[in-house]
Amino acid sequence: MPIVNEYSDGTGIVAYALRDADGTVVSRRNSDVRMYAASTIKLAVAMAVIKQVDAGSLSWDETIPATHEFESGVGGRFSLLDQDDEYDKLFPAVGTPMSIRDLLEIMIDRSSNEATDMLLERIGLAAVQELCRECGMSLLHIERLIGDIAARAQGRPNEVTADELSALMLQAVHGDWTSREHRDVLRGVLSRQVYPVIADELPAGTYWGSKSGSVTGIEHDCAFIGDPDGDDLLVLAVCTRGYEERPAQEIIRTVADAVLTPYFPRIATY
Repeated sequence: MPIVNEYSDGTGIVAYALRDADGTVVSRRNSDVRMYAASTIKLAVAMAVIKQVDAGSLSWDETIPATHEFESGVGGRFSLLDQDDEYDKLFPAVGTPMSIRDLLEIMIDRSSNEATDMLLERIGLAAVQELCRECGMSLLHIERLIGDIAARAQGRPNEVTADELSALMLQAVHGDWTSREHRDVLRGVLSRQVYPVIADELPAGTYWGSKSGSVTGIEHDCAFIGDPDGDDLLVLAVCTRGYEERPAQEIIRTVADAVLTPYFPRIATY
């Protein structure tokens, strides 16, 4: 049955964009269709955090007390514990000091919403919005914290397109937006992703990193494939809307297999 909710009208859509190391789009379909970003927006949050570390306004060692509660963008507070599919079941006890570095790690590798919102409250939404503008994003944007249902209901979306998501991932791992040291930090975190989808279709030993996103009716994945410093680097973003989780993930894997297989003989391996 098609999924009908705030993210989908029940009409299934699949979008993807495949880029090479130069940023050229070598294959695409529906790549300019706006979709709810889900956790893929955390890539932009990570980059904005790193920019503030670069600027010296934030330190990797700074700590923030663990919390599940946050300020809503439309007033009042909300708790991720009130949403069964939103809270991080591995999150430490409330009040536990957590470093900026550890928060960034779990925001990406296990997609912790608490870590994301703690970082967003620390740096501000405007910092992420500025990062998106600096990276040339005109459609990919963030307007609220993860799990802020009240703000979402008042029309504050977090959105992506397959085209801009692939462009952002390429800049994240291959661009000059930050120092080599900090770019390597982000590459490493992305390579420790515990929810791979595209990577399931890669040959054993392929070097990759990714950020996925999933809510009911939305399944996305964006991955870099191959040596981020190499000319053979590829970036693939696949976004789906209107499908249940397992069929959507199978669609993503099918797209990945179709568009990446011709490149497998030359993709860098470990």
